[in-house]
Amino acid sequence: MVAFKNALAVLGNADLEMIHGATLEVLDKTGVFVDSPEALDLLERNGHRVDRKTRVVRMSESHVTEAVKSCAHNFRWHARSEKHSIDAVDGRTKFGPGAQCLYYIDPETGEYRPSTLDDGIRITRILDALDTSAVGYVPVYPGDVPADAMSMAMWAVGLMHTSKPAYGSGGDKVEFEMTLRMAELILGDRELISKKPLFPGYMDPISPLGQDKGMLETLLRYSEMDLPVFIMVMALAGGTAPASLAGLLVQQNAEILSTIAIAKCVTKSPKVVYGSVSCPLDMRSGIAATGSPEFSLLGVGAVQMAKFYGLPSDMGVQSDSKTVDAQTSYEKTQAALMAALSGADFAELFMGSTEAFNAFSPIQLMIDDEIASNVMRIAEGIRVDESSLSVDVIGKIGPQGNFLKHKETLAQFRREHLVPKLSDRMTRQQWEASGARRADERAKARMDAVLESHTPEPLGPELEKGLSALLKEYARGFDQRRLEFRRPSERRRRGNENTRPT
Repeated sequence: MVAFKNALAVLGNADLEMIHGATLEVLDKTGVFVDSPEALDLLERNGHRVDRKTRVVRMSESHVTEAVKSCAHNFRWHARSEKHSIDAVDGRTKFGPGAQCLYYIDPETGEYRPSTLDDGIRITRILDALDTSAVGYVPVYPGDVPADAMSMAMWAVGLMHTSKPAYGSGGDKVEFEMTLRMAELILGDRELISKKPLFPGYMDPISPLGQDKGMLETLLRYSEMDLPVFIMVMALAGGTAPASLAGLLVQQNAEILSTIAIAKCVTKSPKVVYGSVSCPLDMRSGIAATGSPEFSLLGVGAVQMAKFYGLPSDMGVQSDSKTVDAQTSYEKTQAALMAALSGADFAELFMGSTEAFNAFSPIQLMIDDEIASNVMRIAEGIRVDESSLSVDVIGKIGPQGNFLKHKETLAQFRREHLVPKLSDRMTRQQWEASGARRADERAKARMDAVLESHTPEPLGPELEKGLSALLKEYARGFDQRRLEFRRPSERRRRGNENTRPT
């Protein structure tokens, strides 16, 4: 089947060249703010013009061009289970869960509340079960875990409850060392970490044209070890970036290319993913309009710029809706479809989240799984070959015939037709007889079924022992029993036992 990815474009070749040229001018004349003495020293030693007083660095065209040309065009993102390892560039768009959400829409009560560790466990196990999600990190911040234990607890959840790829640190030296210890635990040898990267770093420049000290720490430490880094810019058109979409793309590009130039100071061939979650600033409410059409246009523009440089790309998929409703689905479908048709390598800031990445709903996660399935099927396109043209079959059936019982029908159906996991295709009579359930009700039922039946690939005894030791070291006082999972049936049983009269 010939896919028609890369068919969607919002910029022509001349447009890409103009954005590139304008970016080089911004970097050369305006420069970027670099809030790190270590990074400033490195940049100065590598020929960049550094103003120590203002901490602004100006970069010449030759330096920037050299840095970008040196970047790796692909890398392997390894998982605890090798069957889930992925190549950054493999001809498909890889979906995943929304960013670290602070709030949770409880599927049992509908309550909007701060996220908990237990929420993260349940979500991570669902992600492990969904074929549409290529990655499986914990997409919520557990507000019920002490701050000094939070990172370690989240990594433990990601290790225990999924064997899919996960992110590493976006924080300080302590978190980076924690990441290395986790990777060493899985691989068995620290020397293998650079050869088999398990936990890519994650950083986002501070628009406009700023490089934060903590984020730079992540970039430098990961680059020194030749580990991949996802660079995700969230510039706000009209707020932290020009209101014009082209102007935002220029600034965003300057922020990403300057990040690459910094990485080049410590590694021969930076491994980076060119990412965007940039969007307009809604002038009426003052919020980031992640469900807007401009959000998707900017995302596709970023994908095209990434391809212009031969870099892997990442595009966000999001909604501004505050709950599980039609708005959430149509805004996310719009962005997911544009990501896949433009050929984005990743669109993993997507599944389950809403409210501009602030809230997470496991019911929405199941709906987004269906959206992702449909989008992936559309991106495959239509297979045209001797078999699919079906000339012989048409000839055998003839005028006024019926294809239903022909032996080729079932084979071709299985090959080309997507069978929905959630969408309703019953007659009205069948639908009413089955309970007349809405999409969100069906999503809730499927979520419960997944949690009841799915078991992630277990940790071996040595991994369990090593993880327990790391938890005791980095999350002192944390009750490791909190990492255990109870199936819905067990929860209901315990709840009933607790309500029985004594």
